Parts: sequence; C-alpha cells; structure tokens
Amino acid sequence: MPRELPVSRHGSLAAAPQPAELATLDAHAHLDPRAPFAQLEACGAVLAMTLSLAEAEAVAQASAGRPANVMTAPGCHPRKAKAQADFDVERLRGLVGACPVVGEVGLDSGSRVPTADQLRTFRAVLGVVAEMPRLVSIHSFRSSGAVLDELRRSPIRVPVLHWWTGTAAETREAVDLGCCFSVHSAVVRRSTWRTLVPPERMLIETDAGWSDPPNAIPHKVAWMEHLLGAQLGRSAAEVRALAWSNFWRIVAETGTADLWPAPFRMSAPAAVR
Repeated sequence: MPRELPVSRHGSLAAAPQPAELATLDAHAHLDPRAPFAQLEACGAVLAMTLSLAEAEAVAQASAGRPANVMTAPGCHPRKAKAQADFDVERLRGLVGACPVVGEVGLDSGSRVPTADQLRTFRAVLGVVAEMPRLVSIHSFRSSGAVLDELRRSPIRVPVLHWWTGTAAETREAVDLGCCFSVHSAVVRRSTWRTLVPPERMLIETDAGWSDPPNAIPHKVAWMEHLLGAQLGRSAAEVRALAWSNFWRIVAETGTADLWPAPFRMSAPAAVR
C-alpha cells in the first residue's frame, strides 16, 4: 500500500509549502515537443499529455537537458486514428515504467475511430495502470457513461477525468468511484460540475495546444484559479494550494512520489520532500 501523507484537521496536507511559494500547476496540456527548452522553463509545472506513443517516444529520445518542470506522459488519443492503429501495449508498458503519469487516453463518442478500437486501446491502458498505478488523464468528452462502465470493469487507483460532460447522476457515480476531475474554463462553468464535485477532487488544467506558447500557460492557470476561487469562496492563492494538495493526494494513492522531479517535489509536504 502507498504511504499515507499527513492530513491536517482542515483536510489539507500537513507541512505543505505556503501558496506564495508555489508554482502554477497545469494538470493537462499539450506542448510542442520541438519547443526550445528555455520556453518550457517558463510554463510552471505542467503535465504534458501526448496524443500517441510515437510522440511520447520522440520526447523521451530528445529528453536530455529537458526542463524537469514538464512531465511528459505517454498517451493515445481516442480521436487519433493512426495513434489508435499503432498502439501497442508493450510499448506503453515500457514508457510507463519511469513515468508517473499517463495520458491522454480514453473514449470519445464523436471520434471517427471505431468504438471497438477505442475500447480495445483504453482497456489495455487500464490494464497496465492497474498493474503500475499512475495518475491517468482520461478523455471523457460526451462519453461519460462509457468511461464509467470501463472504470467499473477495470478499477484503477485514482482516475482523473478530463473534459467531463457527464450528467448529475454520472457525476455522482464518478465521485463514488473515487475519480478526480481536471477542469478548464469550459468545464468549470457547468453547473453539474460546480455543485457535485468536492473541492478535494479538483485539479486545474488549461488543455493548452501546440499553438499556445508555453509561457501562456501560467496566465491561463491563473485565470482558472480566479474562476474556481469565485465559485469556492477562496482566494486564487488558496485555490493553487488546493490544486497542489489534491495532486499530492493522487501521488500518495498511486505510490509514485519517487518518480516526480524536483520542481514538483518542491510543492510537496515535508513527508515526501
């Protein structure tokens, strides 16, 4: 079992850095792997999702000197036909070994990729993550029920739902299944999400694309902190601290603390620094 982190009586991780010391945390973005390293250093702490195993492998091969504030995840996007056709579970397993996060993976009802192919890939990913627990960013756009079906079928430690569009009943079920939710501005305005997702299940994301300059990410995260703060009755600094606290809960539950580099560990409770 992963080691439990100390929690204060207010529900936040004990001995965590103060908000003023924290960098921004983007739980789901897409960064151009060809971007100059100097640009990446300015984008805060980022979980950079890939769209295919080929992209993840290319980043891994060119990682020498890459800033440690960007953690690149192996993924296979449900809308990418070539990525789905080329998916190989052993390639994924090899990439996951030294990486604490997986994504972007999942299901999409609007994809031209046949549902059977999407399911085959997603089930294989869940199988790997069940063996090697990781933070998993799951694409669930207009496929909430199907994603929940798969998570019931193949439970994993802490699913993180990206682009959540579920109904009230589906959202309650996702919370009951232990899911967390990474949200950008299009999701955070949905009343279902606002009223049913506990604050301790929230992460902030930008879903930034390759066309966004990396140094734009902290500004987008700051806007999300403002939006969430207005909804939760908290300051932006408190929302940033909440996002990091929730992130480290996931790290604790997946037992991956040793796989995160220094820029992430600087935000950690004293127990894991």
